[in-house]
Amino acid sequence: MNPIARLAARTATAFLAAAAASQATACANETTPPEDSAARDSNGIIAGTLAVSASRPTLTLRNTTEQVVGYMVVEKNQMVVALYPPCGTDCPKLVQGAQITLPYASIAGYTNAATDAIVMWWRYTRAADGTLTPSGAVQTIAVRL
Repeated sequence: MNPIARLAARTATAFLAAAAASQATACANETTPPEDSAARDSNGIIAGTLAVSASRPTLTLRNTTEQVVGYMVVEKNQMVVALYPPCGTDCPKLVQGAQITLPYASIAGYTNAATDAIVMWWRYTRAADGTLTPSGAVQTIAVRL
């Protein structure tokens, strides 16, 4: 084996040994906090969720994300998403930590026979000029009425 190849092999071996030792030490020092000690702020914001609850005759939506979200609620048999966002620029929005209570009658396609609804929601990104632009995918939550 030529001297350069030997040096490369020794360097690679030393690097891999150091990396393995470092990883073992890092894993040994890892701690997992108890579930109830997860960081929470005073507004109950937990990244990535829109909380939905139903209590006849109202549906309650609570934005617990870190962004403004848009939403649309439809009776499950009426769900057709043709546009993104599905209600254009006139979509209702919830700012971070906000909550709204909607009467069942405001659910698109709702009748007294309706048993389920679909909440469609998406995030907005605020531009430097303050305008909101939909970002990411439309997410859905099925809720029993």
